[in-house]
Amino acid sequence: MTGLSGRLRSAAGQLRARTPKRLRIGFVVHTIDGGAGTERSVITQANALAALPEGHDVTLLSLLRTADRPHYEVDPRVTVTHLLDVRDPEAPRPLRRGVATPAQAATLAQREATLVPRRWDATYDGLTDVVLQEFLPTVDVDVLVTTIPELLAAVVQLAPPSVAVVHQEHRASSTRVYDMDALLTFAPRADVVASLTGSMNDWLAAQLRGAAPDMVVMPNPLPPTPAPRATLEEKVFVAAGRLSVEKRFEQMVDAFASIADELPDWRLRIWGEGPRRASLEALVRRRGLTGRVELPGSTDDMPTEWARGSVGLLTSRAEGFGLVLQEAMAAGVPVVSYDVPAGPREIITDGVDGYLVPPESRAGLAAAMRHLALDDDVRRTMGAAARLSAQQWSADTLALEWVEVFHRAVARRRDPLAPRKVLHGRTVGPIGKLAVGDSAVGITPVEARRTALEHAAGAARRAAAGATWCVLPPHGDDPTAVVVVPSHRRADFLTALVDAAPPVWLSLLEPEENGWPERRGTVEAMAEALRRSGSGALHLEPWPGRGGHRGLLAGQGVRVEFWQPDATGALIAPGPSRFGPRLPAETETVEAEVWGVGVRAIPATMLPTVHDTRVEVDVVYTWVDGDDPAWQAARAERLAGRTGAATTESSSGAARYRSRDELRWSMRSLHLFAPWVRRIHLVTAGQVPAWLDTSHEKIALVDHRDIFPADALPTFSSHAIESRLHHVPDLAEHFLYVNDDVMLGRPLRPELFFSAAGAFATFEALRPVGLPGSEELAYLHAAWNNQRLLRETFGVNLTHTMAHSPHPMRRSVLAEIEERFPVEHRATTYAPFRSETDLSLLSSFAQHYGLLTGAAFPATAEHAYVDLGHQNVQGQLRALRRRDLDFFCIADNHDSAFDEDAVSAMLTEAMEHQFPVAAPWEK
Repeated sequence: MTGLSGRLRSAAGQLRARTPKRLRIGFVVHTIDGGAGTERSVITQANALAALPEGHDVTLLSLLRTADRPHYEVDPRVTVTHLLDVRDPEAPRPLRRGVATPAQAATLAQREATLVPRRWDATYDGLTDVVLQEFLPTVDVDVLVTTIPELLAAVVQLAPPSVAVVHQEHRASSTRVYDMDALLTFAPRADVVASLTGSMNDWLAAQLRGAAPDMVVMPNPLPPTPAPRATLEEKVFVAAGRLSVEKRFEQMVDAFASIADELPDWRLRIWGEGPRRASLEALVRRRGLTGRVELPGSTDDMPTEWARGSVGLLTSRAEGFGLVLQEAMAAGVPVVSYDVPAGPREIITDGVDGYLVPPESRAGLAAAMRHLALDDDVRRTMGAAARLSAQQWSADTLALEWVEVFHRAVARRRDPLAPRKVLHGRTVGPIGKLAVGDSAVGITPVEARRTALEHAAGAARRAAAGATWCVLPPHGDDPTAVVVVPSHRRADFLTALVDAAPPVWLSLLEPEENGWPERRGTVEAMAEALRRSGSGALHLEPWPGRGGHRGLLAGQGVRVEFWQPDATGALIAPGPSRFGPRLPAETETVEAEVWGVGVRAIPATMLPTVHDTRVEVDVVYTWVDGDDPAWQAARAERLAGRTGAATTESSSGAARYRSRDELRWSMRSLHLFAPWVRRIHLVTAGQVPAWLDTSHEKIALVDHRDIFPADALPTFSSHAIESRLHHVPDLAEHFLYVNDDVMLGRPLRPELFFSAAGAFATFEALRPVGLPGSEELAYLHAAWNNQRLLRETFGVNLTHTMAHSPHPMRRSVLAEIEERFPVEHRATTYAPFRSETDLSLLSSFAQHYGLLTGAAFPATAEHAYVDLGHQNVQGQLRALRRRDLDFFCIADNHDSAFDEDAVSAMLTEAMEHQFPVAAPWEK
C-alpha cells in the first residue's frame, strides 16, 4: 500500500501554509474504558497525535464511564473526559454539574432517546440525550472525530457550527444493520468520512452518491511499542478475540480437528473471553481435542502471545480492519483468514504474507493451516514478509496522515461550498469500467453463455497445468454452468483469462456473498483486484443493461468456483454444490461438450437428473392476417345471417383479428429465450406473414385444411382451431400452444413447462369463473361449459380461469379428450365463430382435465397482462424493461385510450427494445 495520494498531500501542504499547525482534536466514543478494537485504535491514534512535535491538544470524550480506568494505557498528554458514570448501572450519574439530580437521572434513564432512537441502539436513553445536549454545544475544539454512526448523528446536530466533523468507520459499513440508517442519513453532514479499507470506502461512496462528503481510506494503527518477534518454532496456531458468535471460533476448532492427526505436535490456542466459552469447551471435548485446543482466557500482553505462536488465524464473520491480523504480522507471524468484509484482503497479500480462504470454508482454512504447519520454509518466508508488511501501519506515520486529513476538514468547515471529492488515500481508486458501446449487438443469451464458457473453460484448462478441473453442467431449473478450478491455481486462472482477451461486453463479477457487496469491472481490472481476495466464486458474464443488448444478456454467463484441495487431494467446494461438497482425488474427468463448448467433465454429472426435462418440445401458433381482403370477405359471408354470441364484439369484433406484428415479436422471443424448441408450427388459413422465411428448418406452415374436416371450413373461431391442433402433422407429443400476443420475457428452461416425467404445467389465473349467468362476458360461456362437463364427469368444480400464458400440452391428452367427449368436441370444431356451446380446450379445459387425470401439475410463473387500450399502457410497456417476467401477454382492446397508430407505434418501440435480435427465420 502507498501513503496518501499526491493530490491529497499537496492540498494538505497548502492548507498548513495558511492554517495553524497546532490542532485541538476531540475523539467522541461510546466508552473509552472497554477492551475492544475501536477503543484500542482510538487510544493509539490519540497517543500518537499528542506525541507529535506540533503539540496537538487531544481529548478523549467518552460518553460512558464503565470502569475505574481505560483498558488501554492513555498518554498523560491526552485528556480523558467522561460524561456519564454508569459503573453502577442502577444509579447512572452525569459528570457535569447541574445536568440532573440523581432522582432526575434515574427518571430520564427510563425514557426512550430521541437523538439516538432505540432502533439504532437500545443502550441510549433520555439521560444520554440530556448529557449530550448539555455538553456538545459547548465543546471547544477544531475537530470532533466520531467513531460510531449514533454519535455522528448527535455531533452533527449539536456541535458548534465552527467545529469540523470527521467520522471514522471502525467496522465494515456494508454489514451494519440497526445503525445503517444513522450512517447513511448523517454521513453527508460530516466534513470527512474515513473508512478502514478501499472496498468499504467505495461501497459507502456508492451508497451516498452525490451526497458523499470528502472520503478517505485510513487503516487502524499498530501500537508504537515494538512487537516481540516470533521464532516460528513453537507449533501453535494462535487466535484472539471475544468468544462470540461473530468470531466463529467453532469453525476454527472444526478445521483444526480435521488435520489434528496429521499434526500431532501442533496445538490451537484461542485467547479471549465471552458467551461462547462453554460451547467451545464442549466442542473441544466432543472432538477429542482436550489438551490440543487451549482457551487460556484474556491477556494484557497479546503482542508477546503472538510471538509465542507460528501461525495466526481469523474466522470472523466481518472485520473492520482486523487488529489481530496486524498484531500477528507485526510479530512476524504468517496469517490465515477468511476473506470477510472488509479488512483481511487489504491486510493480507495472499500467498505472500498469509492466506485468504473463502468465508465459511473449513476445508480451505484447514488446508492453509496444514500447508503452513508442514512447510517450515514457506512459514518462515511468509513470516518475514508479514513483519515487513506491518511497517505500513506505524502509529507515528498514520498520525502524520491524520493531521493532514484534520486540516482538510477544518478547511472544509470554513468553506462548505467547496467541491467535494472522494479521496482514496491509501488504496487504488474504484475498479475501472470500460465503455461497452454496441459491441454486443446481435448476441443472443445462449451465445453469450457459450462465449463466457469458452473463455472461462479455456482459462481453467491453461491454468490447471495437469491439476483436476471440470465443468458442472446446468440441470433442472438452474441454468448456470459452473467451472471448477483448484484454489491454488486461482492466480494462474485470472492471468489466463486476461491473456485470452474476452470480448469487451463480458465483465467479471465478484458476487454479493458473505457480507461482501457486489463488485463488477472489466475482466482486466477485476482480475487485478481479485488477486488480493480469497472469495470462493466469481462470474464471467455480460454487463447488465449496457451497450447494444439493452439488458438482454444480463446474467447470461458462467460461474467460476475455486475449490480447495484437502490433504487427500480431494477438492472441497467453497459453498453448496448440486453434486455435493467434495470431489474425491480419484474422480475421473473426460472430454465432453457443454453448450457446444469442449470441456473436462465428470461423466456422472453429464447424465440427466431426476429434475431434467428430456422430451422434445414443439410450439404451435394460430394466426390469421385480419387485413387480408379475401379473408375478410369469407368472414363476412360466413357471418351473414348469424345471431347470438357469434355477433358480439368480444367474440368476433375486429380487435380479435387485428395484427400489430405481435407474431413476429412472439416468435423472436422464442429464438432468444427458448432455443431448446424443436420446431414451430404456424397454423393459418392459407396465409403467410410477409416477413417469415418458411424454408427455415425450424418452421412448419400448417393450413387449416390440413387439420379440419372439409365441411367445418372456413372457420373464424380460435376455440374451433384449438380443438384440431393435435392433428397437426409431425407435431411432437409435448408442445407449447402460444397465442401470437404472448411473449417470453427472459431465458427459460423447459422445466418450467414440463416435468421430468413429461407432465405439463398449468398456470392458473386469479380470476374466478363464477356461476353460470353471473356475468355477461362472452368468453365465460366456454368456461361454464368446461365447468359443467368436468362436474358431470369427475364430480368436481372448476373455479378459476387459466392465465394468458404459453400453454404446455400433450398431444395424447387432446386426442383422449376428443375420444371421450365426442359431442362437445365436435360442436366446438364445427362452430365457425365463438359459440355458446364451445369448450375452451387449450386455454382451460385440457389443463383442468390434465390435473384430474395426472397428466398435469399446478405451476407458478412471473407474468403480466398488458392492456393496449389502457390509459397507462405506456407505463405497462416500460415496466417490461425490468425483464423480470417469465412471459407476458400483449392484449388488444375494442376500446382504447389512444388512436390505433399511436398504440402501434408504442408497441413497436417497446418490442424493438425488448427483442432487439432478429430471429433466423425473419427475412
